[in-house]
Amino acid sequence: MKTGALIIAAMLATLSAAPALACTPAPGDQVAARTRDLRAVTSVYEALVENVVLHDQYGDNLDFTIKPTTAIWGPKPPEPFRLSFEAGACTNWFFLMDDQSDSPPRNGLKVIVMANPDGLADHRWLYILRADADYIDSFMSDWRAARADQPLSRH
Repeated sequence: MKTGALIIAAMLATLSAAPALACTPAPGDQVAARTRDLRAVTSVYEALVENVVLHDQYGDNLDFTIKPTTAIWGPKPPEPFRLSFEAGACTNWFFLMDDQSDSPPRNGLKVIVMANPDGLADHRWLYILRADADYIDSFMSDWRAARADQPLSRH
């Protein structure tokens, strides 16, 4: 009887923790939110990922530094800044979510950062993309469309 109660208690604890482990987008139209975010971009710059520290064997929980290198449009931050990621966290860091190699970021990885006021206030909302030509072209197309009050090409 005690074993059964322990199993049920463990299952309930796991279920009650589940929503905290997954990123749940804010309520509302996600395309409209992305359009608003892209319209608010104040700078676009290249950066390097440095000082990667893995906190688990899978690379799901990690810290890393973003070192701005080249301004593309608008100003770039003068100093590197540190970011932390925990599995299931909500961020706009597409280079973590879309990495087809399914491995954590590595030192020296080149990324593109699109900063807006929300992202400058809370770095989780910076748009950080892999510096992959096709991916960047598609994302920049959405940025140009948002700035011109046109519909986004990708949803």
